[in-house]
Amino acid sequence: MPLISLILSSNEKSIYIGGTNNLEEKACIENDILFLGIDIKKKGIINFLKEYNDLCRKLKKYKIDKAITTGGYVSSKLCLYAILHKIPLYLIEENCIMGNTNILFYPFCKKLFTAFDTFKKNKSVCTGIPIRRIMKGNNIKEYDVLVIGGSLGSIILCEIAVSLSKKYKVCLIAGRYYEKYKKYKELEVINYTNDIYTYMNKAKSIISRAGASTSYEIMTMGIPWICIPSLNTKKNHQVINAQYFKSNNACYICYEDDMSLINEYVKKIIFNDSIRVNMISSQKKLIKNNSTEIILSYLEEKNEL
Repeated sequence: MPLISLILSSNEKSIYIGGTNNLEEKACIENDILFLGIDIKKKGIINFLKEYNDLCRKLKKYKIDKAITTGGYVSSKLCLYAILHKIPLYLIEENCIMGNTNILFYPFCKKLFTAFDTFKKNKSVCTGIPIRRIMKGNNIKEYDVLVIGGSLGSIILCEIAVSLSKKYKVCLIAGRYYEKYKKYKELEVINYTNDIYTYMNKAKSIISRAGASTSYEIMTMGIPWICIPSLNTKKNHQVINAQYFKSNNACYICYEDDMSLINEYVKKIIFNDSIRVNMISSQKKLIKNNSTEIILSYLEEKNEL
């Protein structure tokens, strides 16, 4: 979503490069963005070279002026392409700790755009994360708790939603587990929504993982938040993200093996106005509302150091 937000806000012709048959391909089609897909195989040097050659063949007919990526295995091919073709390379780091791809290509980049002020490298600049344009509708009811399971869903978060629905008004974004949980009549369950901001705006509290984009959206909206980081992410980045947010009083944090605090935290958020106000105030200090404009100004060389 950060890259799509940049493309939609830019006046330049842009190409999005990603894995085929992926959510990003679907998002590009929905937003009428030119998508060049790479058929990602199992990792390994032979497959990497095949995928890189495939990318070179597809990009041959385009003149590329600049390249920007958010890291990850797919991005590595574009980074290599940019370096070998002497194209200015820009990196976005959404998490509080730098991913392996960004570490590898940082020496070759022109700028590293970071979500949070957790990097002190000389080419890094804290810009925040570009997010989807905020549009808040009024076509849904209010909830005590919105549980966001992420694009793939989370069994743990789904079970928490079921438990909380016995006492509170709960909406669950279940992802791939929608069919399994739609049977719970006291719980409102949806698969996925493009109207996430309306659901956030109608919730008194949110429970979610600590993925960078969703976390940034929650804090941008200013919703009291209970963060349950996944324990199975590369370099444990969700735990590091969550600990950073918690250290800045922007959320409560619970771990998957310590669920006893959930009910206590939900109760505090819903019934204690000072907790709500203080948490929302802390969130606002961590985010930038014009991240897209800041990054585009660097890409357009209006803000170069």
